[in-house]
Amino acid sequence: MEHDIVNVAQTKQPTIFAQFMNLVKNNELSHSYLFTGEDGAGQFSVAMGVAMRLFCTNVQNGVPCGKCHECVRIMNYDHPDVVITKPDGQSIKVDQIRHVKSEFTKSAVEGSKKVFIISEAEKMTTGAANGLLKFIEEPTGNVVSFLISKNRNLVLPTIISRTQVVEFPSLSKKLMVKELQSSGVKPSEVNLMISITNSLDQIRDWLKDDWFASTQQMLEKWFSYLVKGNPMAMPFIQMSLMPLVTTKERQRIVISMMLSLFDDVLQTKYGTLAEDQVKYPAVLEQTNQAASEWSNAQILKMLDELLNMNSSMAVNVNFQNIIESLTLKILEIGKS
Repeated sequence: MEHDIVNVAQTKQPTIFAQFMNLVKNNELSHSYLFTGEDGAGQFSVAMGVAMRLFCTNVQNGVPCGKCHECVRIMNYDHPDVVITKPDGQSIKVDQIRHVKSEFTKSAVEGSKKVFIISEAEKMTTGAANGLLKFIEEPTGNVVSFLISKNRNLVLPTIISRTQVVEFPSLSKKLMVKELQSSGVKPSEVNLMISITNSLDQIRDWLKDDWFASTQQMLEKWFSYLVKGNPMAMPFIQMSLMPLVTTKERQRIVISMMLSLFDDVLQTKYGTLAEDQVKYPAVLEQTNQAASEWSNAQILKMLDELLNMNSSMAVNVNFQNIIESLTLKILEIGKS
């Protein structure tokens, strides 16, 4: 535990973390920051790392030790001068911000500094955000606040104008893979997931109830029918695939999953699909067969039909009709 936060910050955002360690060292921290970027890009870890650096009693090579009493209390959310706020349910409410404001006006309990970290700041109600404005703009005493948001467009412009905005770049593919593996994601799902999104938050949602794995398996079966030219692909949609596609959002994800499936075929055809980048390892044999039997023109035509699904969705065509129409077209293209 003792080095987790510092290690995560240094691994995910080495440049930003080093910059903030220097700001603390030179006593050049501003009073308020907005950390934005995709979920899991290290914003919270960097903010916590700065708090630890400010209070650490045994700084090592310019970074907090992670072992002293102060560091451990911060990591355990048990330090009176480091106040952490996160949504209560779906939002950060006015009462929560009132508590933060009351803490803003108190003197530091044990040192000369106070640190405020507000996670998912975009979830502040308008009243809560307006209530925070004055205290961000005119903090009392030696205060630094970190607002963390994965979407700056959802944060009030008045808040943004009163903070220094720090954009956190997306994690590299290598780090994303490592993060997913450590979260218990099956190796067979990792490449497919990161071909669709960089958001760990979104991936966690997909993992609920094994929805993603079940959908991946159904698409593999559907694809196997297509490669064989088997018309059973049609009833399979209604019986097995549609029960999993219960929302508009999941419909969009299924389209992306289908595109990734045919991307495997296209890359296999061109000889550019590395072994460690296969998105559907369970049907690699069928992928090779499709790449061998279908021409470049056929594969590209199939991909065009897949891309057209988004247009059909935009005009509210029934999703089952969209997939059934696509399936028929792919079966026809495969025969031509």
